[in-house]
Amino acid sequence: MDPNVTYLLLLLGLWASVFGLYVPGTGVVEALAALAMIGALLALAANPATNWLFVVLLGVGVLGYMLLPLYRREWARWALLGLVLQAVGGLFLFTDMLVSPVLIALTAALSFGFYQLVLLPFHRKQLSQPTVGEDETLEGSHGYVVKPLEPVGTVNVNSELWTAYSNEPLPSGTYVEVVSKEGLRLFVVRAKPKHVPPMAAESADKLSSEPPLKALRREDDLL
Repeated sequence: MDPNVTYLLLLLGLWASVFGLYVPGTGVVEALAALAMIGALLALAANPATNWLFVVLLGVGVLGYMLLPLYRREWARWALLGLVLQAVGGLFLFTDMLVSPVLIALTAALSFGFYQLVLLPFHRKQLSQPTVGEDETLEGSHGYVVKPLEPVGTVNVNSELWTAYSNEPLPSGTYVEVVSKEGLRLFVVRAKPKHVPPMAAESADKLSSEPPLKALRREDDLL
């Protein structure tokens, strides 16, 4: 098989595999990735000139560039090294034949565009859309204010800290009820008296006037 075709088939399989991780569950992308990878590996195995070290290097480059920022945002600056590895892997993919340098440069540019224009928007959209299960768990849950809501602050719900807002100012230590989850923020209201622990209700004024760290420790003891 032509080295350029093999190179493109390998990249297609890797790109489709990454896309399947970003947008799981469709089945179509996963099937395309599997077919492309099988075809590419068969072509590489049938070619005695295949340099397997650089096949691995190319795979590490593609996956590193497209997946590092997904798992750790602070690693995004290092992800560009993946494009370098992809280019180097493509140049030395075979020992006695050469993949077109123009094609390698073009696919590096396409990799950059694919990540910036397709993968990142999909990932951001997923983060901004709440899942049904999450909403069902949070709506109606109770917690307390960690950082005063004026009207935006922080609350502790189900032992997790959330950015939250309310229609009224709520000081630290106030018990709240979750009305809805909007993206990554909670809309909360002051909890009804029956949902406030008796001991907490008696000491609410004290908690709101104490230093935040001390108040939180008192709250944890009460809970």
